[in-house]
Amino acid sequence: MGREEGCAVDDDGDRGPPFFLSYAHVADGLAGTGEVLDPGGYVSKFFRELAQNVALITPPQAGRPAGFMDQGMRGGEDWNDELLHAVGTCQILVALLSASYLESRWCRMEWHAFSLRTVRRIPGTKVSPRRGCIVPVIWTPFHAAPPEHIRLVQTFSPEPDPEPQANRHYQANGVIGLMKMQRLTESYEIVAWQLAMHIADVYHSQRTEQRRFEAAELRSVLEDDCHAH
Repeated sequence: MGREEGCAVDDDGDRGPPFFLSYAHVADGLAGTGEVLDPGGYVSKFFRELAQNVALITPPQAGRPAGFMDQGMRGGEDWNDELLHAVGTCQILVALLSASYLESRWCRMEWHAFSLRTVRRIPGTKVSPRRGCIVPVIWTPFHAAPPEHIRLVQTFSPEPDPEPQANRHYQANGVIGLMKMQRLTESYEIVAWQLAMHIADVYHSQRTEQRRFEAAELRSVLEDDCHAH
């Protein structure tokens, strides 16, 4: 989502990483263990490959990675300075949707933080009125209806060219399903590359302005949003 402003701004290149990967870290209620929800390292592998793809098609900046993935948060922990900085400087939120993501208060706060940042178009580019700085991606299939703030944002889908079946495989199995099934490797690679191209397209056509967040501010954002629903 994100609040889009119609006036153009200069693209001076002084921006944070192109994308922030948001995913459900903890299996809430999984025997109370607080285990990280990445068995087999699939999220980490996807992040690395997506970041490599994005780095190929976005302008390099010294000391700036192509993406950010928080690997330290656990259920009940407070926001750290690195994470607060990332949600206020990364340009695009890539949200890995799953049943656990829909129930995660931390993911909800990350999403809401990006929705509060101002989006401005870069001169000479065409930007859809519906485009913001949040890109939902189907990580695993889920049957529950997503909350309203997610329903309002268009979920990423790969283009039918070069492989028309890639989108059908992605919709049915999610990204992690494509990674798990060897026969769908081609569809996975298409999704990972086209998502990187989409991130680059957003990065080159608009700017998400930096915003400094305080941990208490993000907690109050979550509470206000929950009361509203």
